[in-house]
Amino acid sequence: MSIEIESEDVIRLLLQFLKENHYPEAAQALEEETTVKINTLEKKEAFIKEIKQGEWDAVLKRTADLKIAPRKLMDLYEQVILELAELHELSAARTLLRQTEPMFILKQRHPERYLRLEHTLSRSTFDAKDNYPQGMTKEKKRNAIAQALANEVTVAEPARLITLLEDCVKWQQHQGLLPLDSEFDLFRGSDQLQETENDALADNNYTNIKLPGKKTYAECTAFSPNGLYLVSGSVDGFIEVWNYLSGKLRKDLKYQAEENLMAMDQAVISLSFSADSEMLASGSTDGKIAIWKVQNGYCTRRFSPAHSQGVTSLCFNKDASQILSCSYDHSVKIHNVKSGKLVTSFEGHTAFVNSVLYNADNTQVLTASSDETVKIWDITTGACLYSIQPQIGVKIQTLSLIPSTTTQQQVVAILGNNTAAILNDKGKVIQKITNKSDSNFITGTVSHQGKLLYTLSEDSFMHCFEISSGELLGQFKVCGEELIGLSSHPFTNVIAVNSERNRIYLYKHEEGTSDN
Repeated sequence: MSIEIESEDVIRLLLQFLKENHYPEAAQALEEETTVKINTLEKKEAFIKEIKQGEWDAVLKRTADLKIAPRKLMDLYEQVILELAELHELSAARTLLRQTEPMFILKQRHPERYLRLEHTLSRSTFDAKDNYPQGMTKEKKRNAIAQALANEVTVAEPARLITLLEDCVKWQQHQGLLPLDSEFDLFRGSDQLQETENDALADNNYTNIKLPGKKTYAECTAFSPNGLYLVSGSVDGFIEVWNYLSGKLRKDLKYQAEENLMAMDQAVISLSFSADSEMLASGSTDGKIAIWKVQNGYCTRRFSPAHSQGVTSLCFNKDASQILSCSYDHSVKIHNVKSGKLVTSFEGHTAFVNSVLYNADNTQVLTASSDETVKIWDITTGACLYSIQPQIGVKIQTLSLIPSTTTQQQVVAILGNNTAAILNDKGKVIQKITNKSDSNFITGTVSHQGKLLYTLSEDSFMHCFEISSGELLGQFKVCGEELIGLSSHPFTNVIAVNSERNRIYLYKHEEGTSDN
């Protein structure tokens, strides 16, 4: 569940840190710049005791760092001046009276009280009866001041900033947002997760997600590029964000904790994240697209509809200013995210368009269709540059870019039989990977480093192939029901598989087995 933090509270934490670590000049500069006082004490009892015992040097030093109502400060300084006068410390008393801010305020607001103090300091003797009301004594006055000031301040544990940061890191580790049992660079934060694991076969089913309701199930899933979110889109229209390590709903997102889930009118069949992981696009069976802010669950734009039939695949461009989509209606379109206007339409497919991608530099669009072709389009002109038919009589299910450090771009096309085709950026089939089983592929995805290809087949098996050699590294049956889709984590060996029942099966590489 999310909370709001006041900026002044953050400054107070910084002030406490600076003062505890003996940076008085930095603390003073921060106070002067922000006009924020720390207004906390380590031990309130010690502060009260100092007031009751008249240890005014310590008391005045402490109050200099506290934000206290002027009325109460005037009472404090007035009492200190009276006690200094009683001790015949007239020079110090006059300094406090004439050169401190609380006494300047007293002179402006209550001139008679100020003049009475001036009169007290001009006399050679101190008479308590003249300076305290009837029934009041020095001790009673101290007690009253102690109570008044104690109500103005709160107690802060030592090293509060460090403690909060440590607790925050532990919570994020518990939520699966940060790595466990490793050194943590607080300044870099979650960027450390970008240190990728080496590709390895994810064959350990470590947990499952159970969607609520007997008839609901996930039509699609997607991991965010920063690795923090696993999102599912379900047949009942709900979009849910999960902790992929525990399999639990992310309740640290306020809207989910309050059961105000992101939702569309009909089944959600496609999902895509922006590169910065802040926005999520969802497409539904009625041709609509919605753009969401993941942190707060707000819908910032709806395209109602973007297509005349279901939206089968989505992809943001690099800066998330445009959303690319395709549909059962044979069309491929780019819309402007802010204005909602149609930017480009790509015409040429003659059957369902099942998958769309931008190439690495966003100069081309790649599409896969049930008309048996993969097409590569020029994004500026909308012209079809290449039309590839990897295998006659076989539809194309999905496309996945292969991450690469070279300039040559390669794409995996999952065909509707037991074959995957590797295409280059010139529209040529350079390799084929074939499953020896007769069961047809339904979808596939590439591992985070681009070395492995995971596929699902109609017999509910998941297969893992080494892309460079085409070798089958492992295969196993996921479950007894029909599988729908899968997605891979962006920098760890975690795979999510969704089925026709209300389960998302989560797999990871089991330590001790051979790495790729």
